[in-house]
Amino acid sequence: MHLKIPSIFVFIFIFFAGMLVSKNSSAQFPKIQLSSIANLFKSKPGDTLNKTAMPIAVGYTDFDDAIRDLQLLGKLPSESSLTIRPYILPKTISFDSLLQAIDPELLNEGHLFHNKHFDVQLLPFNYLQKYNSNRPYGWNDGPLSFSNGYQYLVSGGAYFRWRNIHLTLRPEYYHTASDNYETSGSWGQVNPSLNKLTLGQSNLRIDLGPISIGGGNNNIWLGPGVYSSLIMSNNAPGFGHAEISTNRPIKTPIGNFELMLMGANLTVNKNQGFENNIFNLLHTRLVNTQIRYLNILNITYNPVYFKNLYLGLNRVFQTFVPSNTNNFKQDYLLVINSLFRNQYRDDDRPIDQLLSVYSRYLFPKSHSEIYFEYGLNDGSSNMRELLTDLSHSSASIFGFKKLQYLTEANFLSLNIEATRKSQTPSYLLRNAGNWYEHGFLLAGYTNQNQIIGDGSGFGNNVQTALISYGNVTKRIGIKYQHVEQNPRRLVGTVGNLWLGDVYWNDYAYGIQAKYNFNKIMFSLESQWVKSNNYLWQTGNQKGNLFIFLNTIYTW
Repeated sequence: MHLKIPSIFVFIFIFFAGMLVSKNSSAQFPKIQLSSIANLFKSKPGDTLNKTAMPIAVGYTDFDDAIRDLQLLGKLPSESSLTIRPYILPKTISFDSLLQAIDPELLNEGHLFHNKHFDVQLLPFNYLQKYNSNRPYGWNDGPLSFSNGYQYLVSGGAYFRWRNIHLTLRPEYYHTASDNYETSGSWGQVNPSLNKLTLGQSNLRIDLGPISIGGGNNNIWLGPGVYSSLIMSNNAPGFGHAEISTNRPIKTPIGNFELMLMGANLTVNKNQGFENNIFNLLHTRLVNTQIRYLNILNITYNPVYFKNLYLGLNRVFQTFVPSNTNNFKQDYLLVINSLFRNQYRDDDRPIDQLLSVYSRYLFPKSHSEIYFEYGLNDGSSNMRELLTDLSHSSASIFGFKKLQYLTEANFLSLNIEATRKSQTPSYLLRNAGNWYEHGFLLAGYTNQNQIIGDGSGFGNNVQTALISYGNVTKRIGIKYQHVEQNPRRLVGTVGNLWLGDVYWNDYAYGIQAKYNFNKIMFSLESQWVKSNNYLWQTGNQKGNLFIFLNTIYTW
């Protein structure tokens, strides 16, 4: 097999190494001692750095994973459920102390200006690279496409705070791949390459106590999953949205609440195929390119007598943007309607609905967690219809994570997660179709043609296992992933329902490594993907080298 590895993978290491060698020493902030958690996050009189409430963008895998691990290790407060992200740093935790909790050697020199009411902070520089040698593979990479070949994303920017107003400017420039690969009439398409500069992870937020109002173009993650989310992940490019949300849990006598109410616009790119419909350009041309409106409500509850339990609800509506608004509630606040459609609409307006409930439970003493999400993509007309077949149009995620110290500084990490989007046997009586496409909205649950929920693909089941050893920033592990490509694949028309008898399975084996060198954080994932019956063709075996390298430079 001939592999053509881009020279940029070598160049990135040389570039940063040279920058570090030539960097002159400069004034540094005092080093925070990690003798105890209390000392690490303790606010000091006049300490303005602990009042930034900076958001940590979704998709910076080093930071996302680190924050979750620090919470399980008891080094970050457990008040946040981490099921509504971006994660907003509590006012008791500065970005400086977060970096030092991740690695005691990290010193933040990105402060351009700060005082009691005003802060300016350089954000980490991020360089994300993705490579497939023979076929598309990999997801949760923002605007990068499901394509064969080499692609990259570059981002950086600054965070500004003036009193209770928070502005993050973090544009992204990306290049997507367009190499040829084997396709068929059932799956695959070579899309033209994209080169684009976007607002990326930029957003504006105004805090009014624990409630924030704002909006932006940044990615959002909803749900407890690590590798997948049924409702919202960073698989697709960020999209313009406005939201009302909590910036910290709201404390009440019965427990803590987190919430988010969002309205957004979703768009189509007619030059790209759809991830949720076998990347078919012909289908793309047939899709109504009218802008779609997305309305989402998320509520997470932490009961007062169960401090480590988080219960959540996601409700999602998608429809075309109304040309004339006669009823604001019916057109833009669909999520606050009753559960059943026949109680709030009796017309034929195209509306798609997604609903999910989830839970996350922490075991602080054993540094572990268990989580679950269950979703439905087809709104029921009444309670009888809902209870008759709860498995109809359903999908689910189940996961477990455990950290076990083996030495004073290093621990063993085990993470297992299973996602099911294939139909249950009830489809023989009532076909639910594609979990991310329903009704007249043929573009489905996508933005710029990429799925904004679980990006593994149409009706796929995915099982992932990762075991690693090390600390928060320096570790190495073995990752295994099994993808069942639409195992309940329907062939022929609905009137002649027939389940395909050829099963396409992907088996991915590889390593995942993290390493921190001075101010540079590397996160590498390299897997060999073996496909049996590729394209649902008997005996068609395909091999593919998948490389995902994320490099972060902290100032």
